[in-house]
Amino acid sequence: MTVNEAETHEHELDAEYLSAADLTVFEIYPADDSLRIDLVVPCPTCSEPLRVTTRVTAVAEADIELPLDDAADPYD
Repeated sequence: MTVNEAETHEHELDAEYLSAADLTVFEIYPADDSLRIDLVVPCPTCSEPLRVTTRVTAVAEADIELPLDDAADPYD
């Protein structure tokens, strides 16, 4: 992909080409009576970083042990 193509193409995300290891949580904030989360993911086509906003629609208990092995301590 040329530089011009990379700058002008539509950034279409496809779950097939993304994984949890690819993303970074950028910001968590309240908006419109819900919780919003901004993520940064690479475009699968050109690898440019994309800021993606999602809204929390459900909350459920998870059957996992804390702390997560790969998570950095947020209080350090």
